[in-house]
Amino acid sequence: MALAFIWTLQGRGNGAPFTAPAPDESRLVYKIQWDPPWYLFFIPKVEAGEVTVEFNENVEYEGRKVFRISLKAYSSGSLAKISGMKIEDEFVFHTEPGTYCTLSASEKIREGKRKRQIDVQYFREAGRLHIREVDESIVPPKVKKDETKHDIPACVHDPLSALFMFRQLPLQNQFTQTFTLANDDKIREVRGVVEKKETIESASGKVDAWQVSTAALMGGLFKEGGQFKIWLSADEAKVPVQFEAKVRIGRVLGKLKPN
Repeated sequence: MALAFIWTLQGRGNGAPFTAPAPDESRLVYKIQWDPPWYLFFIPKVEAGEVTVEFNENVEYEGRKVFRISLKAYSSGSLAKISGMKIEDEFVFHTEPGTYCTLSASEKIREGKRKRQIDVQYFREAGRLHIREVDESIVPPKVKKDETKHDIPACVHDPLSALFMFRQLPLQNQFTQTFTLANDDKIREVRGVVEKKETIESASGKVDAWQVSTAALMGGLFKEGGQFKIWLSADEAKVPVQFEAKVRIGRVLGKLKPN
């Protein structure tokens, strides 16, 4: 998937399943900037686009109440003009309340000439998933993948559900958490680390935040490779106030816009 990587939270202690309440935020909007690599020193940091994350805790999915988390990424500003590529990606995840186990993931990819629809459904009890990918850039659309995968962990998390759940954990310096991560239907482990607490400049002023580092597998405005960092406010809410992805050419920085 372009954005999608799936984190499965590995429990600590006695291995009892972790449950988390619904988050308070229903809509978060981030301004995205691109910082060129050093050898492009003559190009200043430029506007790259906007990312919107929305949360709805009262959605019906296959006859049950679930959480719906969505992300929309749009390119704009100078970077869109430089690259000549327009990006309009949308990701929708349905997740189980309390456990945040992912039930389904849907991606609508619009990146220049690349147009894909990717849908993944998880069958927890059966330990399998079904993935279907359609290339919509051609007429008629062509099915690129339509497969069922077995031996899937009983509970997996999409990136946004994992993030909301990670915020419920007792963060402190050097706190670590191991995740089982999947890119599309490929699964591997990754470790997230709370590097430190620091004061950063946000759109609303200075804020104390936990800096968390992990692997970067985001697509769209972000490309695979490099590292991904996110800053969570160092208070009870642990709001994601900033993120950074080192990519093949420079880095991208997202800052939370004030409501």
